[in-house]
Amino acid sequence: MNPHASYKCASRLLMAATAIVSILLTSGCGGTSSNTPPPNQSGFTTASLTGTYVISVTGTDVNTTTSTPEVVPFALVGTIVSNGTGGISSGTVDISDPGNTGVNIGTAVSSTGSGYQINTDGRGTATLNVSINGTTIPFDFDFVLTSTSGGLISRFDDSGSDIGAGSGTIDLQSPATSLTGSYAFSLSGADTAGNPLGTVGAFTIGTSGITGTEDFNEDGTSGSGFSDLALTGQATLGSSGTSGTAQLATSFATLGIDVWVIDSAHLKFIETDAGGPFLSGDAYTQATALTAGQLVFTLSGTDGSGSPVVAGGYATTDANGNLSNGFEDFNDDGVVTVSKPFSTSSAACVTATGRCQLTLNGFSNGTSQTFVFAVYPSSGGGLALEVDSFGLLQGAVYAQSGTSFTTSGGYGFNLTGENSQGEVDDIAQFDVASTASPAANITGTLDENTLGEPLVSVGLDATYTPDSTPDGRGVITAPTTGTLGNFIGELNLVYYVVNSSTVIFIDVDATTEPEGGQTGVGTFLAQSSTASAAVAHRAVSMVRPVVRPHAAVRRK
Repeated sequence: MNPHASYKCASRLLMAATAIVSILLTSGCGGTSSNTPPPNQSGFTTASLTGTYVISVTGTDVNTTTSTPEVVPFALVGTIVSNGTGGISSGTVDISDPGNTGVNIGTAVSSTGSGYQINTDGRGTATLNVSINGTTIPFDFDFVLTSTSGGLISRFDDSGSDIGAGSGTIDLQSPATSLTGSYAFSLSGADTAGNPLGTVGAFTIGTSGITGTEDFNEDGTSGSGFSDLALTGQATLGSSGTSGTAQLATSFATLGIDVWVIDSAHLKFIETDAGGPFLSGDAYTQATALTAGQLVFTLSGTDGSGSPVVAGGYATTDANGNLSNGFEDFNDDGVVTVSKPFSTSSAACVTATGRCQLTLNGFSNGTSQTFVFAVYPSSGGGLALEVDSFGLLQGAVYAQSGTSFTTSGGYGFNLTGENSQGEVDDIAQFDVASTASPAANITGTLDENTLGEPLVSVGLDATYTPDSTPDGRGVITAPTTGTLGNFIGELNLVYYVVNSSTVIFIDVDATTEPEGGQTGVGTFLAQSSTASAAVAHRAVSMVRPVVRPHAAVRRK
């Protein structure tokens, strides 16, 4: 780790780390809306969650042990066993909570007090009881299933010493017999001083260990000694093939990792070194090149001054990363710009390592610079990290295989980001109609957790409007004149279709709005209560750095 990393106290909460969605139904966790629509009937039951699932949530926690409560990073990754009737019979999780309990590895989930419930529309709640240092701690979650293979999940703790928010995924586990071949990975979090830290890389597993390459960005800096570093180490699975460990060693840092297997093509990583850094994320089987054609992307992180920024858009690419016809939308701390053209001035992909380096013309994070990104193609999208010294953007790019989403059936939805109160995590389920705008053609229910200040079962009436050209881009507006009762009172999103069932988006609510605007990234995914096929690429596009420790903001 960089020994000269400096501590900086943030005046605003930066976005916390991965994926995302669900809905809280109990009135004890927050206010309710008088305009709550009836639940959509999608055919989900408690039996839709049966088996062993990998749960992964990253976000922020409130350290209440200090004289002034501080916001600090938080991550939880592990497995739970659900019995299909509302009970969680067992589980094991790793918890990284540096401001409170520290790093707790292999913590057992108790069957006593742990359980879940599911509505017919796939929305549900769950509680996991774990024992840390002799004290039972309950973690409360909202989730929305997109199939029996899992869905999107967020943390919804809001009381006492247990205040936190975060987003992630829940995935049905399929044990792997071994780890072989090459993987690309993306991790985000904080360094030992609490500064934002992101890393991407790739490695090949051989008989003597792993070899590969890795890039880092620490607090908006990725210069000499940070990029294209030689990577060595090891990665092994336990006898059950469901979990394991890895060590990733470069000249910048050596990371001890717990590996949680979703299947042989998708792994969850959480860094387990006591004292940090504090990182978590995903690893996917590596692809040899970018897929030529149109791609879409979302990125999030911080600009050059440390303020939150999100960006999204599309471009045409060849296999070597040469981009043309690119258009970017971004929200830099509430200052919004849409449809800004960009392209590459140079691109190079190295087949031996699977690493691409893209230098961009016209791209922006609020200022005009020559931005450089490292991108590692994988089965979970191209894992991207800014590797210059003008900010920290991290996320993913996806080959686009459709330009419109289906208007039949339901969707699970998430948004995760920041507003004036701190980290925000929105969870929803909605139905889409083909009715043309300006009529409302999205209807559903939304929950919101603004760092322990939940709003529950809010009616969601919104309008989607595709671009006039079939490029897969469009806008979604839930205006203040509708029924939406979230903290900022509205939502303004720009979305990008990956395929008919997978859509990614950014939040472009500006500071000119009554509650000061909101930055965020998210996804919505088509639901099928009978399909068991896992939905790919759920979390990676929401990767973002966590917060620096700073005083917590609590709404009165």
